[in-house]
Amino acid sequence: MSAQIIEYKTVIAGERMSASDGATMPIINPANGTVIARAPKCGSNEVNLAVAAALKAAPEWASKTVGERSKVLLKLSQLIMANLNELARLETMEHGSPIRKTMNFDVPLCAEQLEYFAGVGRALTGETLPVGPWCTSMTIREPLGVVGLITPWNFPALMVVWKLGAALITGNTVVVKPPSITPLTTIRLAELALEAGAPPGVVNVVTGPGETVGEALVQHPDVTKIGFTGDTVTGKRIMSLASSSVKQVGLELGGKNAFIVLADADVDSAVEGAVFGAFFNTGQVCAAASRFYIHESLYDRFTEKFVEASSHLKYGDPMNMETVLGPVAYAAHRDKIEGYIERAKKAGADLLLGGERPDTPDTKDGFFVAPTVFGSCSNDMEIMRDEIFGPVIALCKFKTNEEAVALTNDTKYGLSASVWTKDLEN
Repeated sequence: MSAQIIEYKTVIAGERMSASDGATMPIINPANGTVIARAPKCGSNEVNLAVAAALKAAPEWASKTVGERSKVLLKLSQLIMANLNELARLETMEHGSPIRKTMNFDVPLCAEQLEYFAGVGRALTGETLPVGPWCTSMTIREPLGVVGLITPWNFPALMVVWKLGAALITGNTVVVKPPSITPLTTIRLAELALEAGAPPGVVNVVTGPGETVGEALVQHPDVTKIGFTGDTVTGKRIMSLASSSVKQVGLELGGKNAFIVLADADVDSAVEGAVFGAFFNTGQVCAAASRFYIHESLYDRFTEKFVEASSHLKYGDPMNMETVLGPVAYAAHRDKIEGYIERAKKAGADLLLGGERPDTPDTKDGFFVAPTVFGSCSNDMEIMRDEIFGPVIALCKFKTNEEAVALTNDTKYGLSASVWTKDLEN
């Protein structure tokens, strides 16, 4: 007997709504490839309704004191923890992230972040500047108005809350465009925001494809700012579209992050950090460690220990509390990662671990990629230069600290890096 497919509705002006034409899109569980729900496949009409609702709600929400807005955020934080099990399971089913992670990290951190924003909002102040006896200069912080939030699929709940909390505490209203593959937690959070006391229209969610919903939101004349987290290509597109109406744009884009192990590093500590940095969230993290530079004197020892530790990571059913690595988020992404793996083999990288599609009862129907490690890589290889966004790691030797810095900086990205050493002088 097949599981019931739940029909979700989006949230606009405090009401649960379907797309005006009745269109829906399937939400697939990446652990087994089954359809678990359907969400509205909205278009520009729903974007217009949501922006209008946010615009209507903006004056009242902005007129509230920071203390009043703070109480709503704190209540939402409490409701998130009261619904911990539901939210954790929902994110695991739509995204594939292991339940041990969603229950112990993602959802609790959502609640903590809202507590943070509820507090930090009270500390925001203006300034009065002594510019001369003939005038007074002061700054007054005012809400922007309607903010469009376009969120990524790698942390469906957490990335919404990070953007939502900052926007709401400062008196803005929002229209959230979640990823098409992981909209369910966002819809549920919007419902909880209403329950927490957010007036209708303050938090709106429009689900649907980026090329219709996302672009309509970015170009809407009543949207004052766009906050986007996602890939660099889409970020460039958003920047271009937003320029037509001179919107403020906040972009957090891709990364190809270096993990540098210097000659004096504690190898065991570095390996422990490497396994976490490389494979947390199945490598689907913008700040994930993905290109490793190891001093030649430690390369063999580090590589042996890292491959051994990585080989013991348990992957499989994300609803199993013992599972560490779930599937990647969708089939096309798995196929893209596998393409990188095959091209790396042909380019001469030394496959040390993984490289294949797991075929166990827990994984055979899902979008799984085994932890994969390549050695003997050079900086001109594709796997050292492109953001793969999966559990694929490339190792490279270096001789001097200066060489490590040069190799690290030889990239089009600039998000994060880590250096492992016992001496801060390095």
